[in-house]
Amino acid sequence: MGLKKISIVLLALLAVPVVVSASGAEAEGGTDFWPRLVNFAIFAAILWYLIADKIKAFFTGRSEDIAAQLSTIQEKLKASKAEKEEALKKAKEAKESAVSLVETAKKEAKILSEKIAKDLELEVAALKKAQEERKEAEEKKMAREVVNEVLEEMFQGKGFGLKNEDLLSIIKKKVA
Repeated sequence: MGLKKISIVLLALLAVPVVVSASGAEAEGGTDFWPRLVNFAIFAAILWYLIADKIKAFFTGRSEDIAAQLSTIQEKLKASKAEKEEALKKAKEAKESAVSLVETAKKEAKILSEKIAKDLELEVAALKKAQEERKEAEEKKMAREVVNEVLEEMFQGKGFGLKNEDLLSIIKKKVA
C-alpha cells in the first residue's frame, strides 16, 4: 500500500472520533445511529486496509487462472480443429485415391480383356492353320493311298495295257 493510503486511514481514525465526541448533548433520548455509523465506517476502513491487497491478489489470481484455463482450452480447440482439418484432408485424399484406383482397375480390366481376346484370336487362327495343314496332309496321304491301291490293282490285274514305266511317268506327272 502506498503512503497516501496510510495517511488517509490514519486521518480518518483521528478525525472521526473527534467529530463524534464534539457533538452536543441536545439529543439525550435519541438513538445511537451516528456513532454506530462512524464505528462501522472505521471498521470498514480498517478491514479494507488489512485485507484489500489479499482480496485483490485473490481475484487477480483467479482471473489469471481463468485466463490460463481459457488459453488451454483455446489451444486444445485449435489442436482439435487442426486434427479435424488433417482428418478431412486425409479423407479427401483417400476418396481421390479410391476413385483413381477404381479407374485404374477398370482400365487394367479392359486392357486385360482386350489382350485375352487378342490372344484367343491368335490361338484360334493358329489352330485353324494347324487344322488346315493336317487336312492337307491327310488329303495328300489319302491321295497316295488311293493311288497306291489303284496301282496295286492295275499291276496285279495287268491293268489297262500300259507298261509299268509309262504308268509310273503318268503318275509322277500327276503327283508332282
